Amino acid sequence: MLAFCMVVTTSAILIKKLGQSLNSFEVVMIRCAFTVLITLIFNYRLGKILVRTNRPNMVAGRSALTCLVVVCNFYAVSSLPLVEVTSLQFSKPLFLIILAAIFLGERIRIFRTTATILGFIGIMIVLHPWNNEDGGTLEWAHLSVLAAALGMAVLAVFSKILSKDHIPVTLVLYANAATVLICALPAVYYWVTPTIDQMILIAGLGATTFCAQYSIISAYKNADVMLVTPFEYVRIVFAAAAGFFFFSEIPDTWTISGGIIICASTLFIAYREAKKNKH
Repeated sequence: MLAFCMVVTTSAILIKKLGQSLNSFEVVMIRCAFTVLITLIFNYRLGKILVRTNRPNMVAGRSALTCLVVVCNFYAVSSLPLVEVTSLQFSKPLFLIILAAIFLGERIRIFRTTATILGFIGIMIVLHPWNNEDGGTLEWAHLSVLAAALGMAVLAVFSKILSKDHIPVTLVLYANAATVLICALPAVYYWVTPTIDQMILIAGLGATTFCAQYSIISAYKNADVMLVTPFEYVRIVFAAAAGFFFFSEIPDTWTISGGIIICASTLFIAYREAKKNKH
């Protein structure tokens, strides 16, 4: 999970630079094509094991959802400060709690309910749509990153189930291949031929994508989702440093305050979950 934090922050830097001149669909398609190529090159010796699946429908659903999450995150990172995007992405565990209650029938007790409510209050503080004079206008990019967070919560559930009988590289391969196919049409429609420098950055994105997806699937494979989640919060430190040094971004009070509340609430939920599992 710590490796995931490092490479995701690197990806965000590359995405933000590329987003200044290329559309999200094009970058996503080319990036994922590089990831597919990298996956095949480094894992060709696996042979049929690489593409073997006994849950084709679930793998297809996960792959399509991965595409949606990637496009939404690309758009958000290109449009918003890195720390703001990262803070909102941390709402994923809050959505996990709701999904578990709705689809798995888990009971949400008073402490987890309170922490979940506080987490969503933290989201509203980061967005602060009531304060238009202080940059609080709600934008499509905000909705995009929240949609991605919800999608990532569903992906966490999918990954936990599929990692029991799939190797990580299989899920990485299918997710990126599906993303290439889905993004192809809009990418061609908005096509702008990348320069050599831009292609190098996109190739770097492909490499970081493979590393990030492999790392997080391995984390879910070797430990409970709620147990490894707290380690992801190191990413907000990386995002703040990257935003400051590469893009001169300084987090405002709303983002810092809301981000602290979101992190605290989701860390508390993770603590309660780990404590419950011990019993």
